[in-house]
Formats: sequence, C-alpha cells, structure tokens
Amino acid sequence: MDLARKNACMACHGLVHKQVGPGFVQIAERYRNDATAPARLADKIRNGSVGTWGRVIMPRQSLVSEADAQVLARWVLAQQPPAR
Repeated sequence: MDLARKNACMACHGLVHKQVGPGFVQIAERYRNDATAPARLADKIRNGSVGTWGRVIMPRQSLVSEADAQVLARWVLAQQPPAR
C-alpha cells in the first residue's frame, strides 16, 4: 500500500472500485487465474497501456523501477473483495 501511495497509483485507482482506472480488486478478479499476470501487469505499470479497460489510458510510469513494478503487480493481484 505504501508503494502504491508513494507512486501516486491511488490518484487514478481505488482499492475496490473504479476511479479513473479500475479498482485494484477489479484487476485482481480479472487476472486471478492467469499465471502470466504478474509480469504483464508489471510491464503495464512501467510502459503504460490502452484498451484493456475500455478507452482509459494507463500512462507509463517510467520512474517506477522494475523491482517496484513487480512488487506493485503482486500486491494488486493479491487484493480480495471486501467481506460482506
């Protein structure tokens, strides 16, 4: 969470629900059974993407190190929906 705040991820992403981009729980749910997801998400963090979640652009975060991108990707994928 600290790394996500430090890198301003929370400016566009909510923990659960979409803000500008999808919520982290939404991302985790989409990729839950995808073994390639951590590497692909780390790449999207560093290099950006468009079209994965509609027309929303994920700007590249080139100042995020490869190691931090890997940590962030694994953290995002570990998010669980809130208990009901």
